[in-house]
Amino acid sequence: MNATNNLALAPRGTTVVNHDNQAMNEPATKQDLRNQGILIDSEFVKVDSQLVILRTDMNAGFDRVDGQFTNLRTDMDARFTKVDSQITNLRTDMDAGFDRVDGQFTNLRTDMDGKFTNLRTDMDSQFIKFRAEMSEQFSKVYTMFDTKQVELNKTLFKFGSLYFTMMFAVLSIERWWR
Repeated sequence: MNATNNLALAPRGTTVVNHDNQAMNEPATKQDLRNQGILIDSEFVKVDSQLVILRTDMNAGFDRVDGQFTNLRTDMDARFTKVDSQITNLRTDMDAGFDRVDGQFTNLRTDMDGKFTNLRTDMDSQFIKFRAEMSEQFSKVYTMFDTKQVELNKTLFKFGSLYFTMMFAVLSIERWWR
């Protein structure tokens, strides 16, 4: 790989792969090292230019991704706003439904209160009527007991009088016989 054998600048990979063993055994000259340095520098310039292109492509890609994220954020915000409005509408509908149900419960409570009042009035009148009938029947029973008591008293008086008379008669007869 000395300057006499390698005047042209060959690509580094090809030079390394296609080397000949005899040239490898010769000592390297300053020109050979300079040529290799120039080759390496030219490859780094290519790498640098490729990195600049890569950086430009990456920046464009990141800008595109940022734009897509911005669009996604905008779409999501719009959808969340739509969902919020639907939830608000649902709340409004539910509130209206609950108000309607509350009104129905109020009407039902009013109807039930009226019916219970009517039932209470009916029951009170039935109890008053029942109490009057019971009072009348008890009056008849008391009258009947009073009548029976009077009859029993008369019967007991008669029986007592008869008993007294018989005792008197038995005692009188016994005394007479003695």
